[in-house]
Amino acid sequence: MTIYQLIEKCQYISIIGMDKNTGKTTSLNRLIEEIGDKKIIGLSSIGRDGEEVDVVTSTAKPRIYVYPNTIIATARDCLQSCDITKEILYSTGFTTPMGEIIIVRALSAGYIDLAGASFNSQNKKVLEKMKKLGCELMILDGALSRSSSAIVSDGTILATGASLSKNMHTVVDKTTQLVETLSLPKVDPKLRDSILDLFEKHSLCVIDNDNTCTPIEVTGIIDVQNKIKLVLSENTKAIAIKSAITDMFIENLIKHRKSFKDIDCIALDGTKFFISHSNYKKSLACGIHFKIINPLNLLFVSYNPYSPKGNYYFDNQGFKDSLEQNISVPVINMREKS
Repeated sequence: MTIYQLIEKCQYISIIGMDKNTGKTTSLNRLIEEIGDKKIIGLSSIGRDGEEVDVVTSTAKPRIYVYPNTIIATARDCLQSCDITKEILYSTGFTTPMGEIIIVRALSAGYIDLAGASFNSQNKKVLEKMKKLGCELMILDGALSRSSSAIVSDGTILATGASLSKNMHTVVDKTTQLVETLSLPKVDPKLRDSILDLFEKHSLCVIDNDNTCTPIEVTGIIDVQNKIKLVLSENTKAIAIKSAITDMFIENLIKHRKSFKDIDCIALDGTKFFISHSNYKKSLACGIHFKIINPLNLLFVSYNPYSPKGNYYFDNQGFKDSLEQNISVPVINMREKS
């Protein structure tokens, strides 16, 4: 399957990275190259991306290259770094440290600098506005630790690579776990609605075997740990958490596993899981299963076999084969032409 065939049914795509320099910008440039002559593309970002030198690692990185008629949403200060001829289409009113988010149309080809809104609600409105302005495919480039950008899209691309670790097997294990959590089964629709209603005012609720949802009043992470052990019982069917599911939370559940039989741990989406590979496996062995409220459509995994500083690399075919043996979605090196 070609890249275009993998994404052609989507209107909104997000690119999320497991680490800096895993190839998000390379993936974005490849998408633009593959699709730019077929559809009108709209681009935005959570945070800043597209700069010549990575502001976190100080390593050189590719810039984002666009073609005429591309629509771009970026901060006002970034417009000075764009070497395209542009037409201003809309001022969003959303402010960032680099100025208001402005939507422009590229009248010529060239490099751009993206810095978008920080909140999913704002990004959703920006993408919707870009659609009204004629975009047929909107791409949101996620930033470091902001993988929640995936929830505003109907298709997600995950970028992984050697920057995660010098050990290829470690990278494969971490990627496999994230793919698993991004692809977790969703909860029953009726139960989903009940949980979302409670999440309007509460961050934690317990679901019994008769599907009764009971909110639990908590004031912080420590309070969550204390309350959980008090509400667990053989009648507990599931626990739903609005915030992140962490190692501390999972270890607390495992510690009190004698209080329940099997239990579902429900999160808003697959990006809310911040647990180690070992705790993930322990959870499954203890009868703790994971489900999500908002499923993500993972289109494919892009991989970068090279480290950001160029001091080590993985065998390209070996890395690809290992990933393909462990995950269920296509695996693509975006630097290789199909």
